[in-house]
Amino acid sequence: MNIVRYRHNDIISYGLTVGDQVTAPGSIFPGEGATDTGRLFSFLVDAKQALSGESSMLPLADVTLLAPVIPGKIIALGYNYKDLVGERDHYDEPVIFFKPPSAVTGPGGEIVLREDRKVWTEVELAIVIGKTCRDVTVEEAPGHILGHTIANDVTMSNCNGRDHHLARSKGWDTFCPIGPAIVTGADTSSLKMTNTINGTLMQDSSTDKRILNDAELVSFLSRFFTLDPGDVILTGTPANAENSVIRHGDRVAVSIEGLGTLENTVRAEF
Repeated sequence: MNIVRYRHNDIISYGLTVGDQVTAPGSIFPGEGATDTGRLFSFLVDAKQALSGESSMLPLADVTLLAPVIPGKIIALGYNYKDLVGERDHYDEPVIFFKPPSAVTGPGGEIVLREDRKVWTEVELAIVIGKTCRDVTVEEAPGHILGHTIANDVTMSNCNGRDHHLARSKGWDTFCPIGPAIVTGADTSSLKMTNTINGTLMQDSSTDKRILNDAELVSFLSRFFTLDPGDVILTGTPANAENSVIRHGDRVAVSIEGLGTLENTVRAEF
C-alpha cells in the first residue's frame, strides 16, 4: 500500500493511492477528534477492506499532498553509510540525535532559511513505526515497522562550534521534509537514492551501503527508547551531503527507488 495524507476542500484525510488517484475522504474517513497519528492507524484498520470494494476516488492532481505522518518523535542516525565513513573492520554504532516534530514539512513545502549560514540537504530512507516496541530483537523488529518513506535531513552548519547535540543545526522548522507516501512491504536492502538541487546531482548512492539495516536499527534504538506507532527513524545519509548546499530559490528533489520523489523549494527570510 502507498499511504498518503492530503488536503481536499479544507479537509485533511489519509488515503491510499492507486495510479494517479487517491481514495476519497468519504470512502475511508478516519474521524474527527483523534490525534493525527490516531487517525492514521484508525484509517489503516479499514484501508484494505475499503480498497477491495467500490471505493470512490479523487484525482491526485485535485489534492494537496502533506507529510504522510506527524510523528511523536523523530530519531535520526548519523554515520551509517560505508561510502561516508569507509569500510571498517570494527564499527561501534551510529550517532543518534533527534529532530522535533515541528521540523516536519511535506511534499512541495518550503524549506525556510532564517540565518545566513551554510545549510545543506541529505537524502534519507525513513522507517515509520507501526507497533510499539521496546527491547526487541533483530528478528522481531520487522514486525514493528509499518512502512518506509523519504526524508530530507536538512542541516545547518554548527553554531559557533557549540551545537554538538545538533538540536539547533538539525531542528529548525521545515528542516525535516517527509513524503510523499508511506510505502508498506518494500524491500529496502538495495534501493538507489539520489539528491538533486536545481537538477544537478549531488548525492548518488544506494541503501545497500548502509552499515546497519532496518531491523538492526529498530532493535538497536529500542534498547534506549520505546518506539511508538507513527514514530519516524531517519536511517542516515550517504556521502557528499555537505556539498549539497541550498540557497534562496533552489529546488531540491530527493528520490529513493520504489518510494518516489520528495520535492521542496527553498526560501530565505534573512
